[in-house]
Amino acid sequence: MSRSLSHLSLFNGMNTLEISRLLDVCRHSVKTYSKGEIIALKGARYHSLMILSQGSISAETTDREDAVLKKETIQAPSLITPTHLFAEDNRLPVNITARTAVQLILIAQDDFCTMMQKDQRVLKNFLEIISTPNSYISESVVYLTYKTIKGKFANYLLDRIERHGSNSFRNDLTQREMAELFGVTRPALARAIGELVDEGTIYVKGKEINVLFIEKLRHYAKY
Repeated sequence: MSRSLSHLSLFNGMNTLEISRLLDVCRHSVKTYSKGEIIALKGARYHSLMILSQGSISAETTDREDAVLKKETIQAPSLITPTHLFAEDNRLPVNITARTAVQLILIAQDDFCTMMQKDQRVLKNFLEIISTPNSYISESVVYLTYKTIKGKFANYLLDRIERHGSNSFRNDLTQREMAELFGVTRPALARAIGELVDEGTIYVKGKEINVLFIEKLRHYAKY
């Protein structure tokens, strides 16, 4: 197992013996899955670092009616959505399914902190991994699957409604940050938001957003 992990960026600069010793002193579990078996569902809380040590998996982005929008194949050895491990909102953005027979190494958040304390090479490597844009599945990948700007923004608003438990909430992102997240220009996003305001779907005052017509948002979210 440690031989395959020597090719994992998390353990850059470490030989197989060093990796094996580190795993021996840091608690972890190993799970296996058969081809076609569901590993995790979108929305599940991500409490343990998931390392794909053998096999390959499919990560599926779905819409709100569970239609598959995009499927990505991930081969071992790989980390699975490492940016979510310490995120405030640590819900998985995708469904994960075994494409082949799969082996996963699971390291709980606290135990992974211990691992990084024991060997700072792991800490440095992990920081480099999560600091590299577009290296792993992220929220931006989800929004890029929608064809229209209104569809992207509608899904963004529906997601925030779920997180806040209210149709009214404070939006922490600027229009420029949202445009970068959606992969569109800021003027184009501003026009789409203006149209939603004009038609009475949402009300915007500064950073405060109030969704007035949620069914209209759900309609846009399909495209």
